[in-house]
Amino acid sequence: MSRTDGLPSSPHLLPSTPPSERLRMKRIITLTAATALIAAAFISSPPAQAGTVAVTLSARNGTVGVPQTVSATVKDAGQSVGGGVGTVVFAANGNQIGTDSVGGQNGTTASINWTPSAASASTNITATFDDGSSDATSVSIATVGTTASITTPGSAGTSTQVTLAAQVRAKVGSYVPSGSVTFFTSNGTSVGTSNLDGSGRGSVAYTTPAAAGTVYLYVVYNGDSNASASGKSSSDSIKVTAAASSLSLVAPQTNYTGSPVQITAKVNPPSGTGSVAFSANGSALGSANVANGVATVTWVPASSGNFTLKAVYSGGGGAAGATATNSVTVVQPLKADLISLNPSGPAGPWPAGSTQGLANGASVQFATSSSSGLPVTLTVSGPCGLSGNTLNVNGVGGPCALVASTPGGNGYAPTTQNYTVLTGVGNQTASVNPAASGPYRKGATLLLAPASAQTSLGNKITWSVTSGGKSCKIKRAGGNVKVSLVKKGSCHVSGSAPAVPGQWAPFTTGRDYTVR
Repeated sequence: MSRTDGLPSSPHLLPSTPPSERLRMKRIITLTAATALIAAAFISSPPAQAGTVAVTLSARNGTVGVPQTVSATVKDAGQSVGGGVGTVVFAANGNQIGTDSVGGQNGTTASINWTPSAASASTNITATFDDGSSDATSVSIATVGTTASITTPGSAGTSTQVTLAAQVRAKVGSYVPSGSVTFFTSNGTSVGTSNLDGSGRGSVAYTTPAAAGTVYLYVVYNGDSNASASGKSSSDSIKVTAAASSLSLVAPQTNYTGSPVQITAKVNPPSGTGSVAFSANGSALGSANVANGVATVTWVPASSGNFTLKAVYSGGGGAAGATATNSVTVVQPLKADLISLNPSGPAGPWPAGSTQGLANGASVQFATSSSSGLPVTLTVSGPCGLSGNTLNVNGVGGPCALVASTPGGNGYAPTTQNYTVLTGVGNQTASVNPAASGPYRKGATLLLAPASAQTSLGNKITWSVTSGGKSCKIKRAGGNVKVSLVKKGSCHVSGSAPAVPGQWAPFTTGRDYTVR
């Protein structure tokens, strides 16, 4: 059997086959052949080449920190269905932001969730398929809106330091704002600025007013490159209260014109802060800050009479303000005292302010008196010391400053008089008494000193014949040092001890003997 449609004839169509059956079998054979041709065409087709697919990117404008979907469709070039199998790489300004697969069960569309991290007027988004086909678009990324909130302690004492805290958040998305916040009172006065930490928090120290009342505060976020400023936050308040306080004013009851006097205000509770203003008969004397519950000023009365001293405490540190007064009397100036410092001996008193010279080791005992009849106190500094009213020079290291003072009283002012003592090298002494100088007979033996004799410093005394050595000889016997006169003539015998450089001169003593 031959065919006119180009398909091979079926060997199964026999002449005896009924016409209807022949028609059905013919259709089956035709469909089978067509299916085989299509399959053969797919098997023999080469793989897709670069540029045979089209990538279509879809992205929209966004906001920092807000996630959005970026997608790309991959299809055969020029076809409405079908496409490649592979991976699409998405990038923003050249930096990869995600990947997705297409083809087969994955379909022809790749998509990712992208959260922009930086604001930009133009961000270039690209989608690139494995074969190099790509698409690009430009989107703008806006700064994210923000909200700010303030937290206060709610209540505090007057003039008390507290902490104000702020929290800044993005209105949408995950961006954490950076930069700074500024805190304000309700009248717009800035009380401080703080940088935000990594959680969008900041804080400042704030000192409450000295007066009781309620303070309202708010905060403003100043924005950064990716987040816009917040505007005013809702306000929060601090109720400022003051505890009851008491104030006392302490001053001498009798004072003297021209003489300084200390006036002290004592605040209770001692934790109170603030300041105290002082006055005398309504004239301001000055003010002082409270420290440990005390404030002090110095007053020098210019005239005599009766005065009312007044102290006004401002309040603070949770303590309320308070007032105290004290009545005092001011009389004429005190008389100057005159001190007499009289060393033992005939030299007479040392004039006030005078300079005296004493050798190392010297001691001077003073008789002291004052025109006021008040006791005289002596103090000294430098290489000198005092034992009661006796001054001792203990070295040569510079001048000694001697001060004589009286405490004041009996109508006399406190008085001090100063003296300078220049110290010099001291002289050693020794308790020795050699035989007197003079003529002696040949053969005589004279006692000079015990062999153990020492100077006042404990230095051993050495004896020698310094001239006329043929006439005199030193001998030691029986624990003594002696000189023997052995030949007519004359000699000089010397006893000496070494110096202490800069402090003590050497010790020397001598005798001259004539031998007959």
